[in-house]
Amino acid sequence: MSNQVANNRETQEVMFLRLEKGKWYILSEPKSPGLIKKDYTPIGNRLVYPKKWGRKKAAEVLLNHQISENERLCNAAKERLEYLNKLKEDVDTW
Repeated sequence: MSNQVANNRETQEVMFLRLEKGKWYILSEPKSPGLIKKDYTPIGNRLVYPKKWGRKKAAEVLLNHQISENERLCNAAKERLEYLNKLKEDVDTW
């Protein structure tokens, strides 16, 4: 068995959102060293990120992702509500 030659692992942490007693918190905890990724994208309310980023950058990435996803969902819900209201108006004229 051969030894690993490439240095393709880095120290990583996990940042996540948690609701406790009616208040949201951003928490992070260490993770075992993982493979270096090209892109660190949050999944759900968690973000695996390289420790060298620091908490501030990781929190910004996580929160910006959460905000953009929720805005996208709101816009999609508003569009759906508009056409459902138009359909309801059409049904009312039957």
